[in-house]
Amino acid sequence: DWDTLLDIITQDVTSLVEVLLERLHVSDTGLLAVSKLASLEILHLAKTPECSNTGLAAIANGCRKLRKLHVDGWRTNRIGDEGLMEIARKCLYLKELVLIGVNPTITSLSMLASNCHVLERLALCGSATIGDAELSCIAAKCYSL
Repeated sequence: DWDTLLDIITQDVTSLVEVLLERLHVSDTGLLAVSKLASLEILHLAKTPECSNTGLAAIANGCRKLRKLHVDGWRTNRIGDEGLMEIARKCLYLKELVLIGVNPTITSLSMLASNCHVLERLALCGSATIGDAELSCIAAKCYSL
């Protein structure tokens, strides 16, 4: 059980700066364990279909030094505006955000663009919700891109 293993690991190892979770049966419980890593700077969530906005919000609350976040939502639609807005509110040092198969709206993109002033790289791949309005919003607010 990956959730239990992550909980055990994060109790003893608190100085991890990078975590890659790919094709694992990790849920929001596992992300809650990862959120204990206050020094975490890089997180990759790839094809972890049990992770949702709740887990991403936990990451935002606990990992405020996050600089790079990659989310491959695998088109499960479990991660979206709610989780991304928490990232925008609390992870102000975010430099790189890659969203694959995630469908953010102008609401979360606007908040990310407004709050994450050092954002240098934004990749939006396989999203059905990105149009002219979303791109204009990003272009108007993300000066570092």
